[in-house]
Amino acid sequence: MAQKKGKGKKAKNSGARVFMNPKTDFGFKKIFGNKLLMMKFLTALGVLPEEIAAIEYLPLEQLGVVKENRKAIYDIYVKTASGKRYIVEMQVSGQDHFVERMLFYASYSVIYQAPKGKVAAPNAKGKKVEKQSYDIAGVYVIAILDFVLFKEKTAKDIVVEQVKLMRQEANMEFTDKYRFLIIELPKFKKALEELSTLEDKLLFSLKNMDKLSERPEVMSEEVFTLLYEEARINKLTEVEMETYNKSILEYDDVRQAVDFAKREGLLEGQRKGIKQERIRLVKRLRLSNMSIKQIAKMTGLTEERIYNILDS
Repeated sequence: MAQKKGKGKKAKNSGARVFMNPKTDFGFKKIFGNKLLMMKFLTALGVLPEEIAAIEYLPLEQLGVVKENRKAIYDIYVKTASGKRYIVEMQVSGQDHFVERMLFYASYSVIYQAPKGKVAAPNAKGKKVEKQSYDIAGVYVIAILDFVLFKEKTAKDIVVEQVKLMRQEANMEFTDKYRFLIIELPKFKKALEELSTLEDKLLFSLKNMDKLSERPEVMSEEVFTLLYEEARINKLTEVEMETYNKSILEYDDVRQAVDFAKREGLLEGQRKGIKQERIRLVKRLRLSNMSIKQIAKMTGLTEERIYNILDS
């Protein structure tokens, strides 16, 4: 699934940007098409319970998925040092029905592992019989979001959150083979000088690297050497640069739409707040024995509107 380099000359960089935006479809896939980088990135995130020994990208055709419907998504087959297997799905996604889409896409990874043959196993009498094998690899979904998904006050400072299947009464994990790691980049507020952990540096890079002119000195670990080198815009061919620019335009369109919706939501909230305050004011003034005409003069509302408020 790694992006192939387009043929042609290297694209000229105007100097405005040095590193690609990893939150774009092309940027994400181009940067993390480097298997060694992806392996070190997953290890640094600490998602899997043990060290990763190897990874392979799963072709979309095997999953029966239309490529255009799965932008900025990687399905990665992971093997650990002890021989355990996991399928990790990386997503950089938009907002529409995100949770449902995350479940929907993750289900492909399970379907991909559906039993295709039978294994011999002894029955109670010791006789070998054929049975379907349901020993699937774990499915770990990593979602890197450029918007806030969890808006509760208690979650306002939680940037990285893990979601598991739980047994509610026992308060125990039902299975360790289905997990979601959700990274909400807008919640990450630390400045460069505040970075102390490897996770901090990864989050800072994902959120800000396209705005930087050079790799920060604090990013001394090998994963960042690989990350910033793969993200260099001046390594792109002319064909790749054209694709990247298109990806940037798509990303900007989405961000503008989201920002517009936020502004509209704030304005609507302000309008509702003003409306509710006027209703409370009318009722308070009426309780103070003020006449309808006096209330109308003070609030600017019509007498009919005031009667409607008082009757509601």
